[in-house]
Amino acid sequence: MSRKRPTWPELPARLREIIEERTGAVTSWTSHDGGYSPGPALTLTTTDERVFVKAADAVEHPVSADLHRREARATALLPPSVPAPSLRWSVDSDDDSDWVVLAFDAVEGRSPRTPWSAEDVRAVTEVVERIADIPAPAALPAFSDSMTFNGWRTLAADPRGLDTYDPWARMNLDRLAAIEPSWTEAVAGDVLVHQDLRGDNVVLTESGAVVVDWPYASRGAAFCDLAAWLPSLALEGGPAPEQMVSGTRVGRAADPDALTTFVVAMAGYFVSASLEAPPPGIPHVRAFQRAQGEVCLDWLQIRGL
Repeated sequence: MSRKRPTWPELPARLREIIEERTGAVTSWTSHDGGYSPGPALTLTTTDERVFVKAADAVEHPVSADLHRREARATALLPPSVPAPSLRWSVDSDDDSDWVVLAFDAVEGRSPRTPWSAEDVRAVTEVVERIADIPAPAALPAFSDSMTFNGWRTLAADPRGLDTYDPWARMNLDRLAAIEPSWTEAVAGDVLVHQDLRGDNVVLTESGAVVVDWPYASRGAAFCDLAAWLPSLALEGGPAPEQMVSGTRVGRAADPDALTTFVVAMAGYFVSASLEAPPPGIPHVRAFQRAQGEVCLDWLQIRGL
């Protein structure tokens, strides 16, 4: 799944002015297409530096703008040990525009290739396990306070569309809806959780993987980022979820019941969300959610639910 983002010449004049007032004149640029949010994502080169910039129009895309605001706050709280680019500056609207703009250190590297190679899987696994060892700043919200998982309970009240999935989901809907609320206890913990870890949020460098896009940073259980990564990893040609669970330190250390409960919650989220109308500006996200939901349903059956 990918998207075409606005290039530097396509940006509104006022947005280019906001950026160049802080960076100096831009001499070249690279657009980073892909991802699941609208708005530009650019590495800009000036006479003095390279900087990564992302932006969202708070009027046209208020959800994305709010996520940028959250990311600015969260990134400021991350300890230096976190493998993440530093935030250089941010702008939250001005007198002439409604743009929310974030600028980070530019990271030299590449995205993981798909289908995933064993080398790339190993590099991202290492950074997932590294993050799982970092105590979360106390000012970050608990995972259970920053996210809502109620997909199965929503579908139990109105199961329209569920018949397009594996019949196992409809047959077990009441049981899944009963398990779902306990996800908050399952993910409780005090380590740092990125909460949206996928291949498109990782940059592979010569010295290791760097994780980007931190608006959902929170406090939770050590297995959360690993589990959240595995559905998209499997879709992109990587190992199956259970292979990764048994083959990683974090996966082996996870409480089996807690992990299963979290997979139930993720499955409900993906399945329920995939049946909704596409959000403005991101028409392809529903197909991606559906595909991840199907992986999660298979995963739950493999785990013996």
